[in-house]
Amino acid sequence: MAAPAAVCAGLSALCPAPSAQRLPPAVNSNLEQTPSGGQTRRPLQPANGPVVLPDDLSRVRLAPGYTVDMEVFGIPELTQTLAVDNTGAVVVPMIGAVPLAGKTLREAEAAIAAALVDKEIVNAPTVTLTLTQFTLQGVTVSGEVQTPGEIRLFAPRPLLRVLADAGGVTTSAGGEIELRHRDLDGAESIRHFPYLRGTSSPEADRALVYPGDTVFIGRAGIVYVLGAVTRPGGYLMVNSGSLNLPEAIGLAEGVTLVSAPKTVIVVRKIEDQMHTYNLRLDKMSHGAIPAFQLIDGDMVYVPTSGVKSTLVTYSAILSAAASASIIAGSGR
Repeated sequence: MAAPAAVCAGLSALCPAPSAQRLPPAVNSNLEQTPSGGQTRRPLQPANGPVVLPDDLSRVRLAPGYTVDMEVFGIPELTQTLAVDNTGAVVVPMIGAVPLAGKTLREAEAAIAAALVDKEIVNAPTVTLTLTQFTLQGVTVSGEVQTPGEIRLFAPRPLLRVLADAGGVTTSAGGEIELRHRDLDGAESIRHFPYLRGTSSPEADRALVYPGDTVFIGRAGIVYVLGAVTRPGGYLMVNSGSLNLPEAIGLAEGVTLVSAPKTVIVVRKIEDQMHTYNLRLDKMSHGAIPAFQLIDGDMVYVPTSGVKSTLVTYSAILSAAASASIIAGSGR
C-alpha cells in the first residue's frame, strides 16, 4: 500500500514526491516529520487556511514565529523548545542568541552545534531540530493567470509549480514572468523569466518562489489591424509573443474586395514620436521580400482601393484603433 501523502512529506527519501496540492488545515495538522536523529516527532501546528506544503521539509527556511524542539545527543539537559524571535534568532541556554532566520533545519543544527563548540560546552555535538510550529507568508500571483490571488507557502517552491497552483496562465498571457523577492534585510530584487505556455524555459524551470514573493504575468502585446480587412480589431500577440505583417492580416481574416493591399500602412510610436511605414503586403505574402515584424502597439491600416496612402491621417487611424475591440489572436 502506498504511504500516505502526509507521512511522505516528512519522509521524502522513502516516498515518491507527491503532486502539488493545497491541503486544508485538518490534513496539515497530521503532517509528521523525521529529524536527522531518525525518530518521528509530534505533528506540526499550522496556521488557519489552505497552504501548499513542500515535497521535502529539508527545504523549509526558518523565520520569525517558527518554533523548533532541540535535542543534543547524550545531553538531555539541553533539550529545549526554541522560538525564532522578531530578530530572526533563538536563545539557546548557556549560549545566548543564535541567528537562524533564513536557514534550513540542517543549517540551523550546524549553527547551534558550532556555537556549542565555540562556547566550549560540547566538543563534538550532534544537534537535532524538529519544526513544531510555523507561520505562513502569502505569495501573491497576479496578472494573466486563471485564479489570481494569494497562495500561502510553507517553503520555497518552483516557479512553474506556483503558476500551476494558480490554475496556469490565460490565453492572453505575455511571454514573460516577473518575480519580486524581498530579502531579510528588506532589499527588493526583481527578476524576469521568459515563459511561453506549453514550452520549457530553463530559466523559469530553475527559479524558486519564496514565501512573501510576488509573481506577475503581464498581458500579451496588442497589434491593431484596421481599414479594409474582414475583421478589424486589436489582436493579442499571444503564445510566441511575435507577429509579422502577413500574419496580422491573416488574423483579421484577410483583406476585403475593396482593399488596396499593395501599400499597407503601419504606424508605430517610438519615444513619443509617430513613425509611418508604407509596406508592400503583396510582395511579403509571396515571399518576395522579408515579412515586416510588428511590435506591441503597432497600428496596421489597409487602405480602400482608390485611396492614396498619403491621404490617410494619423487621427483617422488613432480613432479607429481607440474604438477597436480586442481579439485574442495567436502568434507563431
